Amino acid sequence: MSLGGRAARSFFSLPAAIFYCLAASNVHDLHGTPHHGNSALLAVLASVLLPSSIALWLLADAQKRRLFVPYDFGTFVFMAWPVLAPIYLFSTRGWRAFATLGWFLLLYLGAAVFAGIASFIVAMRQ
Repeated sequence: MSLGGRAARSFFSLPAAIFYCLAASNVHDLHGTPHHGNSALLAVLASVLLPSSIALWLLADAQKRRLFVPYDFGTFVFMAWPVLAPIYLFSTRGWRAFATLGWFLLLYLGAAVFAGIASFIVAMRQ
């Protein structure tokens, strides 16, 4: 696979989608959360896509590991991902789940830093 193909696959991966959603939510929060217009619509979209991305990631992981999951597992994870994702990780990986949670924390912190830089640039231009 060419370098461009790998870059495109990384750009559209589930961790990338999680990063984009976190960054969009953080940017929206840092700018005073306007309640109308495109900004509010994109914030709502990001708030729906974040748990969707996490649920899809867990479903793909369960399929890769050939684990049986209940029919509505994706919906259940969508509704309660902050609790269920760590439970799933510790049940499938044991102590190695801390590494995956660490990567998620890095994604979260990276999105917060990205949003902070974007807010700083916008504030400097005004």
